Amino acid sequence: MEIIKLGALIVTVLFLVNSIPTFSKEISIIIIFSCCTVVLLYILKMIVPGIEYIKKIAENIAFDNIDVVFKAVGIGFITQFVADIAADCNNRTLANQMIFAGRVCVLMLAMPLFIQILDIIERLTNL
Repeated sequence: MEIIKLGALIVTVLFLVNSIPTFSKEISIIIIFSCCTVVLLYILKMIVPGIEYIKKIAENIAFDNIDVVFKAVGIGFITQFVADIAADCNNRTLANQMIFAGRVCVLMLAMPLFIQILDIIERLTNL
């Protein structure tokens, strides 16, 4: 049922934005940004129980780096959200820069994992 609520919200906002005269482009962008923010917050509220369940499973199998995975997924969501809004505002350059920044953030976040993997490989090759 949540998807119906979100779909109705988005269709309503699209109708509202397309009804506004073309000289009010700034108002349309603000309305779209507000709608996107509401949808994002609603989705985040929906996935919290799933994240808690995955954390519980990760504790049972002794996977210590589940936080890194969640942070990387969060960075991906935020990056895509901002890049899409920038692209909708006809600024593809800023959208591309946001995507690049997201990739760099995920890389820096995963760097300790890469170092651990390299340490394991080094220990295995020294045997």
